[in-house]
Amino acid sequence: MWLVLLLNAKAGFGQAAGPFVEDMAVQLGTASIEVLAMDMGDLTGDGAPEYAAAVQTENVIDGQRERLVVVFRLQQGQWVLWQSSPSPILGSEEGGVLGDPFAGLGIQDQMLHISHFGGSNWRWSMDDAYRQQGEDLILSEHRSYWGSFCEEKVDWEINLAEGRAHCAYGREECPEGFGDNGHLDSIPVTETFEIPIGLRITLEQRNDSAVHIVSPVHGFETSL
Repeated sequence: MWLVLLLNAKAGFGQAAGPFVEDMAVQLGTASIEVLAMDMGDLTGDGAPEYAAAVQTENVIDGQRERLVVVFRLQQGQWVLWQSSPSPILGSEEGGVLGDPFAGLGIQDQMLHISHFGGSNWRWSMDDAYRQQGEDLILSEHRSYWGSFCEEKVDWEINLAEGRAHCAYGREECPEGFGDNGHLDSIPVTETFEIPIGLRITLEQRNDSAVHIVSPVHGFETSL
């Protein structure tokens, strides 16, 4: 996953201080927050850092504490809220047997990366990357995995900015003592194809999107 490669201290921003938690809570209109993950980096290309964080508020919605992804900008020396949305982050109970699905958040290459994983015997992971477009952050890249030991697995890499999708269908290896892995001799079926470049999913609308993608040759399907 992308977040394994991301470091919270970035060159040029290592000494910069983000907003105080109390100030963040005030701008979000809640009494208190808990910061689950944070990072600083240049999302807009102007050389100045933005502060991005995954936070948990005291509000309870459907039995779970509310979670938000927030981004703050420096304006005249003050951290000001720019983006705030519950859509790009899953709740603490949505990861299945593996528990909390939130895996991390980071800024790299002027994009905001958010990762999740979960499941039980059948496991999944999802990595989203957002880039600036005007006053919005829009989904630029998406990677996902779904599979189970000794069973099928499906990997997707989707680049919305370039209008390209890649899918690989194969078999997952078996843990030691649970199979001979003979099924791995077959080459995975892969397909790379074009998708419309105009697909636009904002950070605020991530959970409201209904983009369905089907590969033209093998009929591989996924949704964003």
